[in-house]
Amino acid sequence: MKWQVARHGARGALGRAVTAPAPAPIERFPRRAASKRRTRARIVDAARKLFAELGYDDATMAAIAERADVHVTTLFTHFRSKRELTEALAEAALAWLDEAVAAHRARGVPPLIFWRDLVLRASDAYARDADSLMQGRALLAEPELLPAWLRYERRQIALMEEYIAAYLNVDSARDRRPRMAAAMLIGGGILAYDAWTTSGRRLDLRAENMSLLEAAHALLAPLFDDSTGVDA
Repeated sequence: MKWQVARHGARGALGRAVTAPAPAPIERFPRRAASKRRTRARIVDAARKLFAELGYDDATMAAIAERADVHVTTLFTHFRSKRELTEALAEAALAWLDEAVAAHRARGVPPLIFWRDLVLRASDAYARDADSLMQGRALLAEPELLPAWLRYERRQIALMEEYIAAYLNVDSARDRRPRMAAAMLIGGGILAYDAWTTSGRRLDLRAENMSLLEAAHALLAPLFDDSTGVDA
């Protein structure tokens, strides 16, 4: 099977020039700061695992502290509530996606190829560990957490919008097609997941994602020129 993607010159692939970020402030106590970051990361990881294993309601702050091997008072110095922990989980996922997008943009990888590979890897992860991932996804149904997940989804769309706009060398403030394309790609992943869960996980999630990705490409093809085939 071939999946059609567009290729642009170096300017389009890499996007417009980016201003170098300001240097980070110098930390007064770098070892202490590094220790705090490690502790915070350990707590977030413990929360992620317990939310998946026990569910949001049953994963208490005391249980999270025990899993992270920290005193509960230490936990509360970093996070005042489970809601803050969930927001930190969403921020960690976005930080990972931000870095992945930046790395692939720098290498000139077409955004459709990047998104395809990301979605198919996620499909394989669900197939390997469906139960815990299904429980983790159940967090999306918690009303208290809806604002955090909406911000996560909006940021996903914004990252892909920037990626597509840079690849096409267009101004997304004037040309709204990159935003629509980003929303279509992310929405396709949600549709595939919903179809998979509705089928009782009998559906082939990878095949469903690939089908929706091909449909998205067919609709997005007019955005691109100089098309070439890439193996699925």
